[in-house]
Formats: sequence, structure tokens, C-alpha cells
Amino acid sequence: MRHNPIRLQGPIRICFGSGETESRINMGMLAETKVLDFDAASIWEQAGRELSRELPDLFFQHFISPLLCDIDPDKAVFSLIAGDRKQCAHIEIKYGKRIRAVVESFLPEGYSVCLTSEAPPKANVGGENMIRRHGSAPVKARTVGLSEHREAMDGAASAQIRNGSVHPFIHDERTEKRIHQLQQMEWSGIHYIYGPSGCGKTHLARTLSQAQSVRMLGMEEFLVSFATASGNGKLLEWKKDLHSAELVIIDDLQFLRSKAVRTAEQLRSLMDAALMGRLRLVLIADQAPSLMDGGADLRSRLLEARPLELAYLEQSHRKQLLEILAAQNGLELSESYLQLLSLRISGDHRKLQNAVHRLSIHPGLPDDPGWVEAELADLMQEDTGVAVQTVVQQVCQFYNVHPDLLRSDARDRGVVRARHLCAFFLSKLSGLKLTEIAEVLGRKDHSAVLYGIRKTEERFHQDLFLRGQVQNLEKQIRSL
Repeated sequence: MRHNPIRLQGPIRICFGSGETESRINMGMLAETKVLDFDAASIWEQAGRELSRELPDLFFQHFISPLLCDIDPDKAVFSLIAGDRKQCAHIEIKYGKRIRAVVESFLPEGYSVCLTSEAPPKANVGGENMIRRHGSAPVKARTVGLSEHREAMDGAASAQIRNGSVHPFIHDERTEKRIHQLQQMEWSGIHYIYGPSGCGKTHLARTLSQAQSVRMLGMEEFLVSFATASGNGKLLEWKKDLHSAELVIIDDLQFLRSKAVRTAEQLRSLMDAALMGRLRLVLIADQAPSLMDGGADLRSRLLEARPLELAYLEQSHRKQLLEILAAQNGLELSESYLQLLSLRISGDHRKLQNAVHRLSIHPGLPDDPGWVEAELADLMQEDTGVAVQTVVQQVCQFYNVHPDLLRSDARDRGVVRARHLCAFFLSKLSGLKLTEIAEVLGRKDHSAVLYGIRKTEERFHQDLFLRGQVQNLEKQIRSL
């Protein structure tokens, strides 16, 4: 999509909330010496990227990304349009001043930013909004949103990669069916998603929030909005607005405390509405339902919710996530980088995002695993501390081979597989660098270690019985 440029003309109109003032500065004098061409969507795209880095992620995705933008060149006003007055007021209170400062930094001098819930009136021809350029025929235009502009510029597939809120949720085979049902909205009642911090719970919720008529709130935001509505005498309106949504998502449920009696009462009311089929409800927490501290009434209702436990991704899925994050940040990672990072950075998925950000600031990435391990040492550290000798002894006993054969040139199938499994366990459990693992196994360099790990993982996919045996062996090694 190509947006027509707009020439600056007319008086300046400065809007702050509901108040307006006008300053009669003639932009025609400026236009005689210099013509400034730009379009609203491009400005909002740039400002949106800056805001996404500064504002809380949940707030940005729920309130800022859906905003529409418009521009009035005659009055020199750039408008951000919220879905309704309540959203507009909430954005104004929380970050209105900061949003204006960021957007104005991308606008020509003299332009102001107006946050509103109503699109500014324009001449209407044939059912379409019209923006007039000074001294020219009307130019067709339409109000555009940040996410809509990204899709138009990059295409739907590229937009999914570039925008972290919509790229596909990476999951394992165990949860594939449940997650598909969630995303296709083929369910009713309550879903309870839980798992350790950084396993992708909130990101999964964002993939659901792409549907229409969705309310996504953190527990703190739920509490504050309830208290504000109650204090302003608008509790019924608040409740009606929340219950009118097709899907309600509440994140960080573990922050609810049993002492917050009135908040817990509103949450129970929402759960009852979901159980009666009036809406769909997704609750997200770090804890299992039985550990929630919301009181006996809340825990009893959670018994009727469908639990979905998420875990940290395995190496192959971490590699997929890395590819998406790298593309999203405009970073090209070679196969060796993807293999090394997905292998050595485990646990919290945010560590992968951190690694990509830190690598993206370097103009060129050296093809040296030692440099990568030194640069991202804090992300690759493991706390397990399993002794090398323990791993070697247990693996050799599993394959019935002598430990000395691991360092030899022997190519017997049992010795090779034992050597590869040792590489796999040492990289996962000992915290050793690849070059150190190569030295332990008598190999020349890290490439032989990476090859052994990859072959072991391939065998896991081909032989589920072997995979189960190795999982039991890992438990045994960890217990020693």
C-alpha cells in the first residue's frame, strides 16, 4: 500500500485530552520555502516501534497497537484514535504524556498530537474519507492502525515475524492439539494456563487476543480498573463492559491474594459467567491451580477449568524460536549459530530474545564458537554442575563400553553412540563449553561435538523407546 503524501498548510491546533487551544501560525509561509511530504501511517509505524521498547509489553499490545491514526493537515493535528472513551481515558492517565512526546518527535515542527476516541470529521465522497491537499483535488485516504500498516507494508507472513505479538506460538507435540483448539476458539468455559516464568504463557495469550472482542488484562490492571470504577460509581458499567467480551484473558493470576475479597468476588463472577457459556475465559499463572491463594471459593471453581501446563522448549523448538526472533530483529544467523545458541541457552525463553538483541548490535558475527560463548557466557551458564566423570560412567555403563574407548578412534556402533550421547549430556548438564567437551572426548574441535549432539537428537525422533530410556538415564545422572 502506498499512502499519498500530505503538504503542511493551515493553522496549528494543539489538543491535550479534551481541551483545545489554537495558535495562529501560518504554515503557508513555511510551505513557500520548503514542502514537507509524509504520511500518517509511516509516522505511526516509526513511533509505534519506539513506544514498544519503552512501554510495558502487555500494555502496548492491548492498548497501543490497536490504535488508529489520522492526520488533519489544515489544522496540523495528528490524531490517535482509541476504540472507546474508556480506553482513551485509561491510555491518557497511564502514558498520555509520554506517547505525545514520542509521536511528536517524528512529526514536523508545529504539529500536535490528539488522543481521542472519535475519528475527526472529513469530507465524505462515495463512503470513503477524503483528505485534501492544499491546492489540489481531494486525495482518497483512510484511517489506518499500526498493525494494519505493518501487514500492508510487509505482507501477512512477514508481519507475523516482525511483530512479536503475532508470530506463531512454538510448542511441542504434547500440547499441539490443545493449543490448536485454543487458537481456533473450539472450546467454551475456562482454560487455566500455567508453567514456569518465561515458558511462553503470555505470548500464547497474545496469539488468542488477535480475535475480535477480546479483553486482556494483567491481574494488577484488573484490580486497579475495578477499584477505579468502584470509586467513580461506575462499577456496573465496568462489569458490563468486561462481561460483554467474547474472550477475557487475565494474566499473572498468582498475584491475587485471598485478602483482596472484593476483587476475588468479581473474578468469581467472571468465572461463573464463563462456566454458564456467556463468554470464554483464559487464566494465566506461574502456579498450578491447587497452589493458588485466592480462597477456597476460587480454588473450587478452578477445578472446573481445563488446565494446560507449558514447559520450556526442547532444543529443536528453541532453534525454531531463534529463527523467528532473528528475522524479527533483522539478524541473519548461520546454521552453526542457530545450533550453538539453541543448544547452550535453555530454560527461560527470554534468554533467547536477550541473546538475539545482543548479537544484533554487532556489525559482523565472527565464525568462532569461542567468541559467542564469551559474549553470551551469562546466558549459557548452567546451575546443574553434573560432574563429567559421572556422565561418562553412566553412559558407558548404558552402552556397555569402556570409558577409554570414548577418546580413541574406535568406530564401533556402540562406541560411537556412547560418544555422541556423552556429548549430548555434557552440553546439557555440565555447563562445559563445546571446545572443552571436545577435549574430554578426544575430538579435534567443537564441530565433532555438534555433529554428535545432532545425531543423538535425530535418533530420539526415530526411536521413542530410546528417547524414554535416555530420559530415565538423565534423571539417574542428575540424582547422583
